[in-house]
Amino acid sequence: MKHLPTLLAAIVLSMPAFATSTWHTDFATAQKLAKAENKPIVLDFTGSDWCGWCITMRRQVLDTPEFLAYARETFVLMEVDLPHNTAKMTPQQLQQNRELMQRYQVEVFPTVLVISPDGELLGGFAGGRTDLPSVRQPLELACTNAALLQQAATQNGTEKAETLHRFYRNIPARFRKNMPELAKQIAALDPQNVTGIHTELQELAVVQDITDRTRTMNNDEAIPVITEALPEVSGTRRDNLLRMLSERLNSRIQHLRENADTLADIEAMRQDNLLLIRYCVPEKSQYFARERVNSLFCNPQELLEQLRHEREERLKYKK
Repeated sequence: MKHLPTLLAAIVLSMPAFATSTWHTDFATAQKLAKAENKPIVLDFTGSDWCGWCITMRRQVLDTPEFLAYARETFVLMEVDLPHNTAKMTPQQLQQNRELMQRYQVEVFPTVLVISPDGELLGGFAGGRTDLPSVRQPLELACTNAALLQQAATQNGTEKAETLHRFYRNIPARFRKNMPELAKQIAALDPQNVTGIHTELQELAVVQDITDRTRTMNNDEAIPVITEALPEVSGTRRDNLLRMLSERLNSRIQHLRENADTLADIEAMRQDNLLLIRYCVPEKSQYFARERVNSLFCNPQELLEQLRHEREERLKYKK
């Protein structure tokens, strides 16, 4: 037994220095270390006592020896915690974390961002992930972006525009929208639109215009505005408009379902379902989806009576 303290000390000293100390909580310290070691910073925006996905991802990935062994060689790690119970945090730390959340326009928890030592966004992801490969992929893409930024610093004109455009396209779309100055810089370097950036900016302007115009519109007003704009956009911009259209159509279908009182209401529901299929269902699945709608609406009067009955039952329940 007299050798037990020595044995315990040897065990402790032989354990890897992972644990929570690997995750910094002071941004100034993390930045100083990142600059000294020329490493990007990984920011984990988490709600440690309320966000289920945050807790799961930390337990299953971010705090595992496998992730830490990989990440500590490449990154400086920082936890940006915004818990409900702030008793264990200093006011300065809480203020720092809120400012970082605002600076990088974080809207979803968890969000993991990779930034340069100077604070420039390099990449990342939003939402929980439960395995190491799915976390590593966006982090490694961010490292590629760091190299592209260094390469662009030695270039000029169209060559620089093409490098910066590769960097820009590597940024996930949900974060790219927060980088308008970079897009403008690429456009200024590429007046001939070799990269296609001018087309992208025009499409982004269309989406933003539609978003602004329809914000105060009801479904009947907004749906035709969105469908008319679809031919003007492609890629992720088109996906954004299709998402808006799907939400509007589903909202109107649900309203009709809850309030249908005439055969005209049933026909309007059928048309909206077909419109949803036309725009929001993959082409290979559209035939079967239309057949399903035709089956559901084959007897309009019977469907109307069913919906009326459901409405009566809901009213009874409310009473």
